[in-house]
Amino acid sequence: MNEIDYSMNQSETVLKHKYKIMIALAGLLVISVAAFLLIKYDLFHQVTALINENTPAKLFIPLMVFLPLVGVPLTFFLLLIGIKFGALNGLLLLEAIIPVHILIAYLLATCVRNPIEGYLVKRKNYQIPEVPEDKAFLFSFFTLTFPVFPYSVKLYLLPLAGVKFRYCFWLNWAMQGIMCIPFVLLGRSAADLNAVMFGVTVLMIIVMFIFLSWAKKQYVALQKEKITCTFSTRL
Repeated sequence: MNEIDYSMNQSETVLKHKYKIMIALAGLLVISVAAFLLIKYDLFHQVTALINENTPAKLFIPLMVFLPLVGVPLTFFLLLIGIKFGALNGLLLLEAIIPVHILIAYLLATCVRNPIEGYLVKRKNYQIPEVPEDKAFLFSFFTLTFPVFPYSVKLYLLPLAGVKFRYCFWLNWAMQGIMCIPFVLLGRSAADLNAVMFGVTVLMIIVMFIFLSWAKKQYVALQKEKITCTFSTRL
């Protein structure tokens, strides 16, 4: 019955978060329209100046390091980092901060497992994935690309699932580092009023969402396969 309950809970979670993906796409559309209006009325320079004046690097960087670990959306920082530091410096800073996130989350998940697992499972209704040893890479890959898991949740899921450190760290760093790039470029292109870069970046994000939608189906299929095999073995 545990396997059946798990399958039902997972299906409910997928259905519930399917709407979140639609909301995210709608949010992207709203951002695009807002950017168009800001460009049309030349308000970007005022907005970027306000951001730079009120978010000094000594404050911004520590906030970006610690707040995503407790659930603050990383996307907020990605857009700002492109505006504040530029495309190249912003990407370099991002790629330096992501492994810090991963290491801290790994240590927390392994050293103080119970409260983190209890919070994610009981209060947030997430399920710790079951990762078979022979498919650890595939499960880790699709867990990291599963769009209904926020960035902060993905940081903790693999360590909680008992996945080896090389997947928790190197694979996570590679995947998150790649998927975050378009949002940094989006912020920079908006600040520079670069319509071409902005359009290309929005297109990249749309393609990424299509890929994540495919990855979601693969993840669910793998979880069902694992549950079916486990249930058959116990019978």
